Amino acid sequence: MKLLHITATHLNPAGGVPVVLKELVSEQNKIDGFSARVLSLKASVDKMDSIYFDELQGGTFSEYINDFSPDICILHSFYYIEYNNVVKELKKKKIPYLIEPHGSFGKSAMDKSRLKKFIANHTIFRKQIVNSIGYVFLNKEEYNDSIYHKKHDIVIPNGVCTDDIEHGYQNKKRSFYFIGRYDVSHKGLDYLFDALDILESEGEHLHVDFYGTGSEEQCKYVNHRIDNYHNLVVKNNGPIYGSDKKIQLEQKGIMLLVSRYEGFPMTVLEAWKYGNPCIVTPGTNVYAETRDTNLGWVTALDSREIAKTIKCANREYSDSKEKYITNCKNYVTATYAWSCIAQQSYNTIKDVLSSI
Repeated sequence: MKLLHITATHLNPAGGVPVVLKELVSEQNKIDGFSARVLSLKASVDKMDSIYFDELQGGTFSEYINDFSPDICILHSFYYIEYNNVVKELKKKKIPYLIEPHGSFGKSAMDKSRLKKFIANHTIFRKQIVNSIGYVFLNKEEYNDSIYHKKHDIVIPNGVCTDDIEHGYQNKKRSFYFIGRYDVSHKGLDYLFDALDILESEGEHLHVDFYGTGSEEQCKYVNHRIDNYHNLVVKNNGPIYGSDKKIQLEQKGIMLLVSRYEGFPMTVLEAWKYGNPCIVTPGTNVYAETRDTNLGWVTALDSREIAKTIKCANREYSDSKEKYITNCKNYVTATYAWSCIAQQSYNTIKDVLSSI
C-alpha cells in the first residue's frame, strides 16, 4: 500500500503537524508492504531531516503523482488554496483522498470567523470537501465535535516518541505550567488568567510557568496579566525547545490546558510522557481520556471552576505524586508510541481502501 501525505503548512521542526508527520511516516515505512511519503507544496523540506519528505522542486504535482503512484492520499489541515489543484488532479487520476482537519472542523473552530468560513466552505474550498472520501480525526471527541462527516471517516491519533521516557520516580517540583502558542482566545488564556486572579485574591501561593510565544500583542497581554501577581509566582519563560525542553518539563508538575478548542494537543501527550498530569477543559478533546484514566483533572471552561480545580489538583498531586507520574508514563508508552499508531494507521487505511 502506498500512502501520500500532502501538506501546505510551514515545516518548522519545532512542533505542530510537521513533527507529527516526520515521526509517523518514519514508523509507517518500517511496516512490511507499507510505503509512505510526505509532499510539501510550499515549504522547503531541508529542515525536516527525513528521507521521506519531498517537494516539487520545479516539477508539477501531476508528474509527482505519476512517479509515486499512491493508492490513497491525506490532505493535512484545511483552508489552503493550494489543495484545489491537488484535488483536481487526484480526481482526474481517480486517486481517493482523505482530509485530516487537525481540529479545523470542530464547532468552536468553525464559530471563529463563522460567516467567512461558511462562505469559503461553499465556494473556494467546496470541491475539497465534496470530492474527499472521508475525514481523518485524531480521536473520538474530535469526531463527535466535527460539523462534517462522511461514510469513510476514520480515527488515527497522534503519537509520541517513547524511546527516551525515563521510567521511575523523579523528585518533581509541585508546580504548574502552560506551554503553547499565546493565542488568548484559542488557548483560553483569558479564563486561565482570570482563575489565577481568583487564586491570587485568596492568598494562594503557587508557582506557574508559561512557555511559548505569539504575536507582539499576545505576548504583551501575557506579560501584562503576569505583572499583577504578588502571592503567586508566575513567569513568562518564552519558547523552549529540544533537550532544554525535556530537562525543564521533566522537573515540572501539572500542565494547564484550558483551550476553547483543539484537534489533539501534542502538549498533553508530551506532558504525560514527562510524567506530568494535566488540567484540561472539554475543548481540548482529551477531557474524557484524562478523567477516565486518571491522567489529571478536568474542569469546565469557567474561571472559578478552573481555580477550584487547580487547588484540588495541588492537594491531590502533593499526596500522590508518584502515582500520577508512573501512571502518565506507563499509559503513554502503552497507548501512544509511534510504532503503535503507525500500525493502527496501516490497518485502518487498508480497511478504507478495501471498502471503496
